[in-house]
Amino acid sequence: MSVRIDQKKEMYGLHQSLGGGEELKDSNSLEAALRERKEETSLRIYLSRAKWIGNNPQFDYDIYSIELDIGENPQWTEQNKIGPWGIIL
Repeated sequence: MSVRIDQKKEMYGLHQSLGGGEELKDSNSLEAALRERKEETSLRIYLSRAKWIGNNPQFDYDIYSIELDIGENPQWTEQNKIGPWGIIL
């Protein structure tokens, strides 16, 4: 999870999951979410493990939940792109 620390950005002070937008190679929002997860945390997550939570129409994004198994430890791979984050249990 990351925390928005820039007071000028939308959702300042709120927690958010790492993510990003869909690319042409993504066939749907779930594929995009899992690709972004791998890029930003080095975790490989299979489609079947993700649960769709809903859609936020204000920001036009889908929300998925993924429970990590014991021993799955995300790495902070894009420190220059995102602010500090921590794991919320």
